[in-house]
Amino acid sequence: MSLEKEFEGQTVTDAAIEACKELGIPRDELEFEVVQEESSGVLGIGSRNAIIKVLNMPEEVQSNNLTNNEITETENLFINHEDIEKIFKEIVNHFIGDADISTEVIEKNIFLKLNTEKDLGFLIGKKGEMIKNLEFLLSRIASKQTGRSVYVSIDINSYREKRTEKLKERVKTLVDKVIAINRPLSLNPMNSFERRISYLIIEENDQVTYKTKEYGRLKKITIFPKKMDI
Repeated sequence: MSLEKEFEGQTVTDAAIEACKELGIPRDELEFEVVQEESSGVLGIGSRNAIIKVLNMPEEVQSNNLTNNEITETENLFINHEDIEKIFKEIVNHFIGDADISTEVIEKNIFLKLNTEKDLGFLIGKKGEMIKNLEFLLSRIASKQTGRSVYVSIDINSYREKRTEKLKERVKTLVDKVIAINRPLSLNPMNSFERRISYLIIEENDQVTYKTKEYGRLKKITIFPKKMDI
């Protein structure tokens, strides 16, 4: 039995990384076709992410996915994160020496948080590309050790917190624009964490409402004025 599933990312490579991370398989075992190429649009308008469809996933991966759905939250809490934290520390120490790293495990997610006064922009990379690569590598290692999908997230000097604040500002700006032009506008496709933040911002304004539509494995939010001119 084969299984097909779509994944999305800013580029085809990003989408492939997300697929490997979730399925817990190496890149050379990933078979996929490109459903949609990424596009930067014109002056940022009409931009779109890449979407791939994973083909013929191995039966053991399908079995693992089914098993993961049956794992209770209590069982997920027993993920051994010490090896992952140790590997991450070794990578960081190679560049800056000792650093303050904290770890939190929630269900099948390992959150690594690094704080330092040193500039680690190079470790974040352009648009967070380096962090994505590190997360993929560590997720792959963790998944292989546990025999099921484990996701590793990295936050360097509150980089994710700053991105969250930028997202809030972007949503607020779009809400104001929807009200000003009295026409619906859409945000770029987002994951569940980003959508939750967006919903809270949108719901603060009683002049707008929203709808969410599937967009690959992500979802796109469209904001509507409650009283729209026809």
